[in-house]
Amino acid sequence: MGPRCYTCATQKGFTAWLDKGVTAFAADSEVIDVPSGATLRGPDGYKRLILFFAEGFPDSRTELTNAFATEDQVVLETTWRWTNSGPLHLSTEATPTTGRSGELRVCHVLQFRNGKIVSVHTYYDMMTMLDPLGLAPATG
Repeated sequence: MGPRCYTCATQKGFTAWLDKGVTAFAADSEVIDVPSGATLRGPDGYKRLILFFAEGFPDSRTELTNAFATEDQVVLETTWRWTNSGPLHLSTEATPTTGRSGELRVCHVLQFRNGKIVSVHTYYDMMTMLDPLGLAPATG
C-alpha cells in the first residue's frame, strides 16, 4: 500500500471518528471558543470547529494533563502541540501554510444533560497561538 492509500485510509478513519464523535452532542448544544468569540451550535457546529483545526494542523496532538468531573460537568486541561501544514480559513480569507510549530495549553469545560454534551467552553491564550504562526498583531 503506497503513501496515497495510507492517506486515504487515515482520512476515512478520521471522518468516521468525527461522525461518531458528533453523536455525543445534543441537537441544541453550544460550543464556545472563548478567545475568538465564536459560538457554534449543534453537532455540526462542533464538526466545523474540529475540521478547521484538522485542516490547518493535520499533525496536531493533544495531551490530557488534568481532568475533573462532577455529575454533569467535566473540565479537561490539555496541551496541544501542532505544526501548521495546511491552510487556515480565517474569517475573511485563507491564510497560507506557515510550516511553523507551537504548543498551547487549553481548558475545556463540558456540560452534560441526559448523557449528551450540551455545552463546551474552550479557553486558551490566543496570542500564544498566533505568535508562532506569525499572525500576532505588531506591538510597539
